[in-house]
Amino acid sequence: MFWADKVAQQIIESGNYKPYWVDDMKTPSGRVHVGALLGVVIHDLVFRALTDAGVEAKYTYVFENHDPMDDIPSYLPREKFEKYLGMPLFAIPSPVEGYKDFAEYYAFEFKEAFNAIGSHPEILWTKDLYTSGKMNEGIKKVLDNAQEIRKIYQEMYKKEIAADWYAFQVYCESCGKVSTTRVYNWDGENVHYRCLTDGVNWTKGCGYEGKTSPFSDESGMNGKMPWKVEWAAKWQAIGVTVEGAGKDHMSRGGSHDLASMVAKRVLNYPVPYPVGYEFMLIGGKKMSSSKGRGFAASDMLTILPPELVRFLIVKMNIQQQTNFDPTEGDTIPRLFDEYQEYANHYFAGEKDDEARIFELSQVKEVKKPLDVRFTTLVQWVQMPNMEKEIKAQGLEEWAKYARIWVEKFAPESDKFTIQERLPDSARLLSQAQKKYLAAVAELLNRISDPEDLQKAIYEKAKEMQIPSKDAFGAIYTVLLDKNYGPKAGWLILSLDKDMVRERFSSL
Repeated sequence: MFWADKVAQQIIESGNYKPYWVDDMKTPSGRVHVGALLGVVIHDLVFRALTDAGVEAKYTYVFENHDPMDDIPSYLPREKFEKYLGMPLFAIPSPVEGYKDFAEYYAFEFKEAFNAIGSHPEILWTKDLYTSGKMNEGIKKVLDNAQEIRKIYQEMYKKEIAADWYAFQVYCESCGKVSTTRVYNWDGENVHYRCLTDGVNWTKGCGYEGKTSPFSDESGMNGKMPWKVEWAAKWQAIGVTVEGAGKDHMSRGGSHDLASMVAKRVLNYPVPYPVGYEFMLIGGKKMSSSKGRGFAASDMLTILPPELVRFLIVKMNIQQQTNFDPTEGDTIPRLFDEYQEYANHYFAGEKDDEARIFELSQVKEVKKPLDVRFTTLVQWVQMPNMEKEIKAQGLEEWAKYARIWVEKFAPESDKFTIQERLPDSARLLSQAQKKYLAAVAELLNRISDPEDLQKAIYEKAKEMQIPSKDAFGAIYTVLLDKNYGPKAGWLILSLDKDMVRERFSSL
């Protein structure tokens, strides 16, 4: 049984996670990398498995637009955005006109990507959770039980926590920063805070000291809880019953453990069913949105069709790290081959994981993929006059991605160019090879089907007692200036016959 179906079965049979509300979240601090799609799709798979099991379920996705900017993405001008360090993302202007703020711009780009691969959770914004008043109950419990929160931190991290530390940060009323503020008192109505000039080493506070209500409403948002505490408060505010995260958060002693302790001991809210998963690496390294490391989720849709992006994630073993690197020679061709293989399981009526993975990889309706292999398409898109054949077989969509792969990622061994004139290397062919080419030129007078030509030129080599390697090498040398190439029958008939005859006969 596929892992998501097992999880859905466990959730339902336990009777402990009703109503079935699946949630995931992300801070849009920059271009969101493809690794973040992992969380979106994993939660989507659990949601779909629940609904496929016949229960009513909901799936939401929270954009953490209130988190502070703690670093400037490498692709943005530092001189323009440095003054916003420490301020919440919703208070920072968008890098591109037409968006409400910084967070919205990057969130919408990511949303468009995961919508394109068939994930459509309801979008929530953390700022709205605060200003709607839904977080106020959690804020009050966290402040009223500050000693218990400190105790949880001390147990988790084995270090003393100051007796005047509170799990709440104010948006400074003077400079607007949140990273630099520290609450040192709660009197039941207001939090008292200082904006520390040296609170963090990547931006400066203004030194302001004041007090304010911690509660937010439609008129504005006064502050936020640290996200590990806020995670638990968010579960309660929304009503989340199923939510996981990556290994860094779900490992023993990680963020999820702390949030779970807050939920149980402070908020009296049951911990949602946890779904932990491993990282998706790029070139062996963990991806980072703010550092610009890794392929952006939106960029993936320029190199792969949506169903292949989704398939890439659905087929992963979520308990093992996966290294995806499209720059490695066979990564993308192998992915297309696997997709076709899994489709064969599904359309053969098999009930195995491969068939289920293919089914769950579909973006809209279940659609049978092409029979032609991606590597064949790679060859065809490099051959002149093959557009008609590509269109005739309905291969245009995948052919588009084959062209992109050739242009961006293909090793030189997979690329070829028809030579405009006879290459100098053709002069080095043996007399036997030259006679063979002249004989192949004669075949063109009566054969026009590429498969028939392929068989004929192979048989001609046997008849003339020329090793296949030498025979086909002669064809590729004369046409491509290489001793290897695509299927010779298709290559020859993709070209002008008169040109091929002349070249093969002129040696």
